[in-house]
Amino acid sequence: MTSPPLADSADREAIPLARAARPPRLRRLWAALLLLACGGVLGLAAHLKPSARGFGTHQQLGLAPCGMILTMGLPCPTCGMTTAFAYTVRAQPAQALRAQPTGFLLALATIAAAAGALWTLITGRVPPVRVPLLTPYQLLVVFLLLLFGGWGIKVALGLLDGTLPVRSVFV
Repeated sequence: MTSPPLADSADREAIPLARAARPPRLRRLWAALLLLACGGVLGLAAHLKPSARGFGTHQQLGLAPCGMILTMGLPCPTCGMTTAFAYTVRAQPAQALRAQPTGFLLALATIAAAAGALWTLITGRVPPVRVPLLTPYQLLVVFLLLLFGGWGIKVALGLLDGTLPVRSVFV
């Protein structure tokens, strides 16, 4: 019994072409949904007033203060994400980076995704941008490296400038 032949390069190139052949109407529908999601996130960030402390902006949404800050006086890995988004939509990159470097990068990615979705909605075509495809595992590793790297930078800067640890019981 022989095994089936391996796909040659022409077969592998046919897969992206099949995706590109998706009807423009369906492409525009997905683009509209993505634009709506990104617009909602960015609109909410524009509505919130960024906390000068670099964290705690999420509390304006009725969410509880960070438990890690309350118990240890140090921010958790996601502390400052909402604040970074709020600063980014206000075109204040230095404050956004200080609040949470990874949050700033995610906000920029959200803006880029919204721009790409708008392009697709208008033209019916996918933006001509080459993005390297990552496996889900690689994507997870990159995200975790960014998350914990950004957290490390936030904690290090806070310890160096004396804003961390937070001594107050009420954040």
